[in-house]
Amino acid sequence: MVAVLLPAGCTDATPQPAPAPLPSPPPPSKLEGAPVDYSGFRLVMATSPPSVLDPATGATTPLPGAPAGDRVNDVLRVGEFPVVLSAARCGPSCVEPSEVLVYGDPRNQPWKLGKARSVAPAADESGVWLIRDDGNDLCRLQYVSLLGAERDRGRPASCTTAVRQEVPKGLLITVNSGTAGAEDVLIDPATGRALHQFPRVLAITEERMLLAELTEFSVLDLRDNQRTRVGRPVPNGSPGPAMPSRDGYRIAVLFGDPAWAGTATQTADVWVLALDTLTWTHAPSTPIATELKRAAIEWTESDDLVIATDVVANWRLDRPGWTVVKTPLPVERNQRVVAIAQG
Repeated sequence: MVAVLLPAGCTDATPQPAPAPLPSPPPPSKLEGAPVDYSGFRLVMATSPPSVLDPATGATTPLPGAPAGDRVNDVLRVGEFPVVLSAARCGPSCVEPSEVLVYGDPRNQPWKLGKARSVAPAADESGVWLIRDDGNDLCRLQYVSLLGAERDRGRPASCTTAVRQEVPKGLLITVNSGTAGAEDVLIDPATGRALHQFPRVLAITEERMLLAELTEFSVLDLRDNQRTRVGRPVPNGSPGPAMPSRDGYRIAVLFGDPAWAGTATQTADVWVLALDTLTWTHAPSTPIATELKRAAIEWTESDDLVIATDVVANWRLDRPGWTVVKTPLPVERNQRVVAIAQG
């Protein structure tokens, strides 16, 4: 008798087939939703010159009083008012301090607040914080009302500081803005004392800050300084624009992927974080294929989330999908828009 030796634990020498590959995710497409003819809002955009878009009619109208020519423009919202920043170029990668223009009504001439390197809404929404340029690399932090009244001359500040948002607990700034060593700091604007400092603060509300960590997020409660970790909703894409809702209970984050699945397709994925439950809600029909440098998100006064990409669309979290206004958008614009009530 010939003994046959089998490897221990081996019961079947027949090669097993390789597992079937997981199906590839469907390619992202354009934003889809129910078409509407009336949106209830208009969009102020950082075009050249700055302009306001009426999605209901498709008309884009230049803002009166905004400087013309080859300039770098930006927009932000202070309460219900759009504020335009318009800077002249002083070189290929250099811009002068911006003209600061406040529009009570986009059809009328603006109030002018002078020039500033950086502008941020004040907590009471009746004014702004500015980084003023005094020349010779000297700058100062100053509060100015939306009507142009100066509280005082302000206090010295670094010219590389960017102001972002004031809340009752302090003023959020970025030190060494635009450099690899940039840090986000919440300060007491009256004294300049640092209250909190983090590598990157995505957004701030009256009560909380959303922080970007290496592999996840965290939320800092400004009422008790307790910090809670929050998982990323998607493994790919980098968090870009993050916009708090106007009631301060939610933050929308746009995750951008410049090379979806290793291709040349750029995608934008939108998620909304509820700050009370720290849970994420995925916006319908996203991710979408779009140029990231022109994808903007904003909230309306009624807390509809607005996205401006190849089309303008808005969505409420209690609805299953977007409503889309098929309005062509100006090609030259940046990642910030301001939604104002239909007028």
